[in-house]
Amino acid sequence: MAIKEDVRARAPRGTKNVTQAFFEALDGIPENLQEAVASAALSGIRDEMKGRRLKRREAAARAKAKAPAKTKTPVARATKTAAPRRAPAAASKQAVAKKAPAKRTAPAKTAKRKSPGSPPPESATE
Repeated sequence: MAIKEDVRARAPRGTKNVTQAFFEALDGIPENLQEAVASAALSGIRDEMKGRRLKRREAAARAKAKAPAKTKTPVARATKTAAPRRAPAAASKQAVAKKAPAKRTAPAKTAKRKSPGSPPPESATE
């Protein structure tokens, strides 16, 4: 049979002193009452610890309520959103045809100017 190891963490500082004080006080009680007194003391200790925790929580809640609100607003984080649904291929081609601007035609070519010493083009004299 395998031996189980004690996996509990090391007890906090002061635990030994409290334990010794508990048992020294318990030794002053007659033996026939020790078990009842010990269990009553443990339940009283649990109740006291619970009361202290509740008081700490309430005090923290009151302090949080009294604290002024932060002036700096948090930055909005980008969230993932569903991608919009795509239209069928035929409909998208029609939409592209409607949205596309009209094609520009190339400007008409103009006659090149000739140097001032040359005669004017033939079409201009007629």
